[in-house]
Amino acid sequence: MSGSGHFGEDEVLDLVGSIYDAALDAQLWPGVLNRIGDAVGGPLVAFGFYDPANEIVSMHAPRTDPDIVRSFDGWTPNIPALPCTGNYRPGKVFTGADVISRDEFTSTAFYHEFWRPAGFSAEPLVTNLFADSMASGHIASHALPNRPSFDDGQKRLFAVLAQHLVRSVALQRRLHHLTIANERALASLDELQQGFLLVDAHARPLFVNRVAGTMLDARHGLRLEAGALSASDADGGRVLRGLIASCAAQANGATDSGGDIALSRGAGRLPMDVLVTPIQPETAMASIPWSFSQRAVAIVLISDAETEMQARVENLRERFGFTPAEAAFALEIIKGDGRKATADRLGITVGTARSHLSKIFDKTGVRHQAELVRLLLQK
Repeated sequence: MSGSGHFGEDEVLDLVGSIYDAALDAQLWPGVLNRIGDAVGGPLVAFGFYDPANEIVSMHAPRTDPDIVRSFDGWTPNIPALPCTGNYRPGKVFTGADVISRDEFTSTAFYHEFWRPAGFSAEPLVTNLFADSMASGHIASHALPNRPSFDDGQKRLFAVLAQHLVRSVALQRRLHHLTIANERALASLDELQQGFLLVDAHARPLFVNRVAGTMLDARHGLRLEAGALSASDADGGRVLRGLIASCAAQANGATDSGGDIALSRGAGRLPMDVLVTPIQPETAMASIPWSFSQRAVAIVLISDAETEMQARVENLRERFGFTPAEAAFALEIIKGDGRKATADRLGITVGTARSHLSKIFDKTGVRHQAELVRLLLQK
């Protein structure tokens, strides 16, 4: 395209139609964004996503060196005036100079070490696509270096397209909010007693069930680092991210993907057992597939032996009125290796074990250990 911004009505309608086509097929977005850039005279188009609450800041630019784009995450704490981009309502067109003066911006390390090498201009045309709950997404169109700044026709065309981009993205966010199956399917995952996450190729969670959310909040064994899934100890984090990366590689023909790891939680704590398995593309889920993550590549299933043990203890207390000590003893006696072995594992005397067993017999109404095991194993 000429880049003049002086389009005929048919050309504008065709471009607008393509914008709405992309809402229904996320794979079309890179091409559509490039067409928009060519049309308004700013061929380098970048999409930015800013969500400080979840520690996610990312950029996608179809025509920019992927290595440069990937380095963007490392600049997150030092991006000048980034939060200010969220101050403009979706569809409102603004320029870089509206957020930070050109002189101030071009004096920063971010400009010299990232922005200018990426080929981005200091005064792009920008519009927010959405802004809610402290998160925002925006598109910027950058003119090439040593080219004239945007003329009035290009600015008007960008303003017209901005309105359709906002509506298209709103539509896509609704359509793709839950695509793994349906809302009921995801809701049922909250009933699991294990942690369940869907993660993208960069280990960033796209879906987190209730149990997994509690585990992440506790930050014992499992944690988020810059929005990506990791572990409390560095070695465990590297292994976990490697297992997730292997699931992403499966899409490129790799056969050895996923695996399991026990994540340490420190002295006196049982480890978390984590299983990582690849997920097929047709069942992948993403809130905005073309923005910060293309799709989910792995399921991460987390078992917490301590939590599961506590749940079993509570169940026995409710069923039979056991004390916590009696419930813990009952769970150990199920293993069938006798009172002494059970006492040794629990760190109690054989006499205390005998007392626990006698009270358990009274509360359950059985008189033999074999009968007790059968009863305790019943749901």
